[in-house]
Amino acid sequence: IEQEGKTKIENIFVIDAHSHLGQDVDGATMMNPLTSGGTFDFWGNVQGRIKADWEKTGEQSFITNINGKSTRITWSFTPYPFTDKLYTALEKLGKKHSDLKEKSKFYAMIDQCVCFPFKDTFRDTHPEALYRASNINVSRFTTRFPFSMKLIGYGRCDPMEGEKAVKEVRYMREVLGLRGLKLHPRSEGWIDKISSEKVIQVLIEAASFSMPVIFDTRGRGSILEIGNLIESTRKELKVKYPDLLPHLKVIIAHFAQGNVDDFEVYNTIVQPNVYGDLSMLHGAGAGNFFESFRKWFHSHNKERVDNRIWSEYLLYASDYPYFGDVHSQKLLKYIINKQFFDTGGTITDIKNILGLNQIRILPEYTLPQQQKDLKNPPSLIVSNPLFSQNSGSAFDILIDTIARLVVENKVEIKKLYLQFKDSWTEFNNDVLLTLSSKKTQQEINILLMNLIKDRVSIFAPLQSNLEWKKFGYKYFNPMDRAFFAKLFEVNYLSMDLNKTIETFSHIYT
Repeated sequence: IEQEGKTKIENIFVIDAHSHLGQDVDGATMMNPLTSGGTFDFWGNVQGRIKADWEKTGEQSFITNINGKSTRITWSFTPYPFTDKLYTALEKLGKKHSDLKEKSKFYAMIDQCVCFPFKDTFRDTHPEALYRASNINVSRFTTRFPFSMKLIGYGRCDPMEGEKAVKEVRYMREVLGLRGLKLHPRSEGWIDKISSEKVIQVLIEAASFSMPVIFDTRGRGSILEIGNLIESTRKELKVKYPDLLPHLKVIIAHFAQGNVDDFEVYNTIVQPNVYGDLSMLHGAGAGNFFESFRKWFHSHNKERVDNRIWSEYLLYASDYPYFGDVHSQKLLKYIINKQFFDTGGTITDIKNILGLNQIRILPEYTLPQQQKDLKNPPSLIVSNPLFSQNSGSAFDILIDTIARLVVENKVEIKKLYLQFKDSWTEFNNDVLLTLSSKKTQQEINILLMNLIKDRVSIFAPLQSNLEWKKFGYKYFNPMDRAFFAKLFEVNYLSMDLNKTIETFSHIYT
């Protein structure tokens, strides 16, 4: 962003909020995202189409007006630093997963995606719930490396199964580690029962785990009925479980396509606890929608509804493989082009739509993250006092350690969480990982943190009385001082890679 002779770089984390994994009864298939023609290839094709469109239109760089000042915006694709450095470390080792670095350069734009079951051909092979087999399939992919770096797994259930469906929500979160829920009224034949008590109970159970719930829709009638369902669920929560109200998070898919200037649909989205996914929307209609929705939102003072700005209601989504790279590019184009800025859009809006809203509603960012069954585990401090001579960053040693342990089949990376800097505005290079020991199967949430840039970093396991702070830590904040005091109570020190690998293996695997 160039303005008045000054240049500022903004990094935007991109998440596709709607894709599928499995094999649908209608013939649609996505059994392995890494195979040729899979989800990762799809991302590469989207990125290629955006580059081709930039070459054709010249809109990779353009001049617009921001805060009354002439501003040049220039776009480029940059991989998320932690994942990219981990891939680089694996490439250097030249063994398992060494090809990820080369492959990933073609899909640097889309950092992660949400995926959930189709109406799978194999869904009903377990008696516990209709979608148990499908949920196990999604969990197996999304909680193992390298998929865990890129995929966010949601489960699926059929609310018409009653108590079975409620129990399945609990199972998918507590046992399978899935992070949200997909509901499909039309596919499962309960389109006329959307606001029924069975569906309300499933939403309440999802809220108890702070899991977002995404609804497939077909036409405005189902959109409006889901709005009624949300209102009914809110009323029941207010009476019975008021503490769960902030954790009710419903995403209405496909709401914008065909509904530009439909203010009844807009009002259904702009209410507490609700988000709209933009899948199916593409082309000039996408540009028209953003302008229409923003104008309607401001003219009706809708910020007062839920203390959110207009873009905090919207999620970029592809609905892959039902919609391909052409559709996705023709939506993304209108989120980042000159028209978006010229009609009142901002970088903050783009961050919200492209990934930040999706991150905000994941359970790990809305519920405390700690390690209930882990008391006083040691930390591992890595120091490189000779950084000025050898340029080997202590944080890079942390990453190299993880890479080696993955290759040696000692740890599994089950989940990746971004660490933010003070607020949602900017993420930093620290990360929280959920790791599991291949030997003991014990899971541990471990923070990889810079203490002194380049020179001192730490593997900091969360404990029963130490919560993860997604907005980072300050050395002189009294609460954070207690956190660091606890971390340093029992710790090991390492000053080289081999010692770090040996010590990490001894402590955590």
